[in-house]
Amino acid sequence: MTEHAQRIRVSCASLCRIEHQGRYLLLLNSNRRGKGIYILSPIGGALAYYNPARLADFDAIPEDPTGSDLRLSLPLDRLDAFRQWFASGQERERSPFRELHEELVTESGLLPALTPDDVDWWHLWTVEEESLTQRQGQTGLLTHYFLEIFGVKFKTAAALGPLLAAPPDTGVAWVTAQQIEARGTLAIDVDGALREARINGTLLLAPPEPPGFPLA
Repeated sequence: MTEHAQRIRVSCASLCRIEHQGRYLLLLNSNRRGKGIYILSPIGGALAYYNPARLADFDAIPEDPTGSDLRLSLPLDRLDAFRQWFASGQERERSPFRELHEELVTESGLLPALTPDDVDWWHLWTVEEESLTQRQGQTGLLTHYFLEIFGVKFKTAAALGPLLAAPPDTGVAWVTAQQIEARGTLAIDVDGALREARINGTLLLAPPEPPGFPLA
């Protein structure tokens, strides 16, 4: 690794496109909510890698060496090689279920339980974009995102019912495509006050232009 090579932060995540009767499920982002920033986003989170030695091929440094999240930094000139590896789908997570369970059961308690038998999911498209991250501990760093968009369908009333009936203070909102396209705000009574939450979900509506690279 070149000591002074310019590096970039990379974050790889899954996002869930959950639609029911023309409305899309968004949830207040817990990381940003902790900073007093209210943003309604698709359920999702970091994808995991399975072979730590593989990251050495890209001179990559994991953000958390004790974990397995695909959040890391690497030299700019290794980004294309990393892109090709990510597109292959090898040695990494390719399912949104772990994050679905974490956000709906473990973190929010919106559902008492969730098993793979309760859910169908399928890959829709992959998006690449760059922006400054607002993630705690990394705020302001230029980040290159690899975002896999998955269609998700709940197959049981026990899984879908509580989400449809979730009160506003849980941070759940079902919004229309028009509300998402408008990129506006939605008033939500949460954390002891009426908050204007920004709606962030355009990646769910259509593939990127030009189309994202296909997964192998």
